[in-house]
Amino acid sequence: MNKEKIERFKKDMEVFSFRQHQDVITYLIHLNAKGWTVEDAQAWVKKEIAKSDEKPEFSILIKPCPECQTSLQILSVNHSPATQTGDPSDKSVWICPKCGESIYNKESMQLILARLNP
Repeated sequence: MNKEKIERFKKDMEVFSFRQHQDVITYLIHLNAKGWTVEDAQAWVKKEIAKSDEKPEFSILIKPCPECQTSLQILSVNHSPATQTGDPSDKSVWICPKCGESIYNKESMQLILARLNP
């Protein structure tokens, strides 16, 4: 990779720690070695989210932040004392790990993910 490409990569991926990059590389190598694809992993995660009685806190990064274009994370809210928003109709929130932008939703995380990842 040339210097310009390295700098662009660092800027685009700065939301992730070096450790996370290492973990992803290890995961992808293992996935490939066992004959699986990223699409297989995404399908499995989606099924686990859908069948879970507990609402997972994080899910697949699939939407860019309107402020800084970093990938947003979606979290369930109002399902435990620690995740109360003050608005009982809130079911999920998109949060930017870089700038902190928050977008609250009246729909559950599972419903949003099912619509975005058919």
